[in-house]
Amino acid sequence: MVEDGDHQEKRQPASSHYLEIMADFSRAIGDATDLGSLLNLACLQAARATAVERSKIMRYEREHGDMLTVAGVGWKPRVVGHVRVGTDIASPPGRCLQTGVPVVIEDLPNDPEFRYSPVLRDHGIVSAMNVPIRVDGEVWGVLEIDSERPRSFGRPEIAFLSALANTLGQAVAFRQQAARTDEAFAEAAASLAAQKTLLRELLHRDRNDFQLITLLLMQQMRKQADEEARRGFLHVIDRVAAIGLAHDQLAARDGKGLVQLGQYLGALCGNLTHRSERVGIRHELAEIEIAHDRAVPVGLIVNELVTNAIKHAFPNGREGTITVSLSLASEAKEAVITVADDGVGMGPPRPGGSGLELVAGLARQIGGRVQQLPSRAGTATEISFPLVV
Repeated sequence: MVEDGDHQEKRQPASSHYLEIMADFSRAIGDATDLGSLLNLACLQAARATAVERSKIMRYEREHGDMLTVAGVGWKPRVVGHVRVGTDIASPPGRCLQTGVPVVIEDLPNDPEFRYSPVLRDHGIVSAMNVPIRVDGEVWGVLEIDSERPRSFGRPEIAFLSALANTLGQAVAFRQQAARTDEAFAEAAASLAAQKTLLRELLHRDRNDFQLITLLLMQQMRKQADEEARRGFLHVIDRVAAIGLAHDQLAARDGKGLVQLGQYLGALCGNLTHRSERVGIRHELAEIEIAHDRAVPVGLIVNELVTNAIKHAFPNGREGTITVSLSLASEAKEAVITVADDGVGMGPPRPGGSGLELVAGLARQIGGRVQQLPSRAGTATEISFPLVV
């Protein structure tokens, strides 16, 4: 009996099937006219190789603190180019970004470690796999395959998808390098360019250190039988992520030692926005430059206050809004941050709670003051601190 082409492909050994697709992808890279075409080609080959219904690529955008879906196949309108996902470890692509290792989920709707996003729920996704896309030594984004049927992705699928992502990362790096070479560099700038390259390498190594710390904390968290202890580890992981985000903002400014505080807090809020579908986060942020070592405590303060509001200010499915503002006061010598919510208000101290103590301690590090503001609904906290000490 003569079988059709699809049946012949299914009967091929997995290794031969994957090698054939990788060869096709490698040949087609040079024909891709732009980056978008290259990314869509990778999505198409990933879905084809693993026989899934959908695949997509999410690019990390440090200015927003989250990832944007930049390419994909099989998705409804207004997903590609529109949908953003969080970079926290409860987000499958976020965990892949934070740890730099593949993330495989066989039963996403019932896995307590992960958040089931509205987009995946809307498409009936059950199983998923995420692999990092590395460009110039750092995670540029994440390639994800999604299945409506329960799937158990094994080592061959992980190895293939990782190889595809690595090849894609090299192609993206080549295109970026080619674009950079089109620019004319003066001889006088050669020494400065070398110094910046060295500094970037050091910053990339620091980013890898953050990934290692996150991995170690997650390993220890999984060993804890006590739920309170696990929540404690999650708090620490969130704080590490907030520090890492400040580091990303520093890297984006060519290592000048200064962080654009408004951009940093905006990216932090962008990341935290994905923690809850019911709670929105608005921000009104002035453009203020501040030293990196002072920006980190500020980011941790905002992270702590917003996270606490998400967790405790809107119980029983209540919807609401958290507003974060940053402004200048006292003739531009002092900055003022306000974090306010329209939730149920601050109740009695919770046993074991240390969030406000941490906020007060961090404020003292930068010579700041913390006070609770009167509010008709919810809770409002103001932190004032000098721009320089």
